[in-house]
Amino acid sequence: MSNKLRLKPLLYVVHCVDTEGPLEETLEATFERLRKERKIDLPPSLLTLKALQNKEIDLGGSENEIAEYLSPSRLAYLSTWQAVEDMILKATDHKYRLDHSGSDGSLYTYSWFIIDVVGYKDNPRRKAIGFHTVWDQYQHILKDRFFNDVFGWHFHTVPPTHNALHYNTCWTNNDFHEQVLSRKIIERKWFPFLFRSGGVIERNDLNYWLERFIPFDYSNQNNKFSQFSPGCQSDWRHSPTQWGAYHPSFYDYRRPGQMKRSIFRCLDVKTPGCVLDDHEVKNAFHQARETGVAVLAYTNHDRRDIRPEIEYAWNLINSISKDFPDVEWQYTNALDAAKNYLNIEENSKLSIELEYQDELLTIHSNQPLFTNDLFLAIKEKGDIYYRDNVTIESETSWSYYSPRWSSIESIGVGAVTSCGQSVCKVLTF
Repeated sequence: MSNKLRLKPLLYVVHCVDTEGPLEETLEATFERLRKERKIDLPPSLLTLKALQNKEIDLGGSENEIAEYLSPSRLAYLSTWQAVEDMILKATDHKYRLDHSGSDGSLYTYSWFIIDVVGYKDNPRRKAIGFHTVWDQYQHILKDRFFNDVFGWHFHTVPPTHNALHYNTCWTNNDFHEQVLSRKIIERKWFPFLFRSGGVIERNDLNYWLERFIPFDYSNQNNKFSQFSPGCQSDWRHSPTQWGAYHPSFYDYRRPGQMKRSIFRCLDVKTPGCVLDDHEVKNAFHQARETGVAVLAYTNHDRRDIRPEIEYAWNLINSISKDFPDVEWQYTNALDAAKNYLNIEENSKLSIELEYQDELLTIHSNQPLFTNDLFLAIKEKGDIYYRDNVTIESETSWSYYSPRWSSIESIGVGAVTSCGQSVCKVLTF
């Protein structure tokens, strides 16, 4: 709905699910995580775990924080695909969506940000490794129950150690993200228009890369309780804290600037930091009342039952909404919220044509793209996938020449418009 046609203030509510599949964590691994992330070094045992959960060990004032960090609900990982599927089927049931609807009757809506866990040499938590592994499972799980949901892209760039438990802040020391999207285009005919960064870690290299291809990013996690500090892997200091979006700077992804892409704010549900609370929800309603529109976005993972956090968020929003009877709140997906918040008009249907003649690939679109660029995916013999660059001929045409045509098996194109229309086209040789 255009902001110009809106009769009363509207708060869009968006649930972004970092969709990674099952995860295991042994008792020893839990204590190792406690040591690394909270600097608390204790011998692993069930008795010690229970004592920490019951706040029976003196931690110098951190007892409540650690009890929440190690609470049984947070350690209740879903370790098999069957467990994940059973949970998702319940959470996406029509009655469940209806029972947790918005004030306008909008059904509960999910934005599934799908990951490919690839590039790792070891996998101690038994994550769902492989290209398309999570994607294909969710195509099966959500069949006939997608409603108004949408798929986005989630990715942890691979660290130099290739350890599945390590993070990486750099997107230019490997190309696994481009391998993933090349395969998505060629093998699944899909290209993303929504993104959430793994560990909400961004730097300027990713900022520039996203500006070429993906218009909407739900990774800003700044709030007044954020513990971001110099050198932090995840750093959203200085980024806006209003409920909505900003166009980032070319020189600092955290600050507003002149880029075309939009970064939306999205907080965790019931985690030690960057958390959705009554203060944040009230601010969202206030902003909607004052400006006419706001986007309240929150996130969690599918490695635990997502329903307790859904119910926490829904109860919080529903309760606070009583103080704002003039503000309507509506569940919607991350794409529709972005378009409506930014007042982006829908274009005509995007189409792409590929023509190969005399060793030259020519690409035409029927309208301009997001930033006049497109993602060219290539598959060579030997199961080699990569992205290459095209030359820009006009705002709706591009060319590509390769000295390796004899090795190329397929070429695919992923293209996105400013309003989030996405099209893939594949040419097989």
